[in-house]
Amino acid sequence: MNYGEKIRTVREKLRITQKEMAESLGISQSYLCAIESGKMQANVKVIFGLEKIFGVKTEWLAEGAGDIFTGKQPVVSEKRERYIASFIGEIGSLVGEGKLLLFNVTTDNMEPCFLIGDEVLVDVSDTQLKNLGVYLFEIESKTVLKRFIDGEFGKLTNDKPMQKNNDIIMNSSIKCLGRAVWIIRKL
Repeated sequence: MNYGEKIRTVREKLRITQKEMAESLGISQSYLCAIESGKMQANVKVIFGLEKIFGVKTEWLAEGAGDIFTGKQPVVSEKRERYIASFIGEIGSLVGEGKLLLFNVTTDNMEPCFLIGDEVLVDVSDTQLKNLGVYLFEIESKTVLKRFIDGEFGKLTNDKPMQKNNDIIMNSSIKCLGRAVWIIRKL
């Protein structure tokens, strides 16, 4: 396992995003992405930041043997808990105001982004289509998630490669119900 794979493993064990880890380390998300994908090497700032901020053993990073963490509680967990509590509070108020709708995914046409059984929070106050955004549409009396692609003709498409021939050109009979903003996936 190379450094990038090890750093991704650490991030996944901490259950944080690339953005959160990059901010904590004081680097750009694009640099962290390049490290994780093996396109760039981690510098000293990243290696020692992983040890100081997240409690990662530098021996594990170098050799891949033994425990990953020193046992020290990562600083980010407290910050993340506050963020999650704030986010849940914000969602609760938006649901109460009728700005969010919970949509249950029943088809596999948006895999791998959305899986059957996922619940998707849809912001019904955001119906202005933006390129590559995922929106909830009403098409021929059916409610479906589709990705909007801007171009000469705006079109709606699936994420599933085998179903790309099901693209739909936007027209006045298609109603946008809102933008997908969050996925709730049962593990």
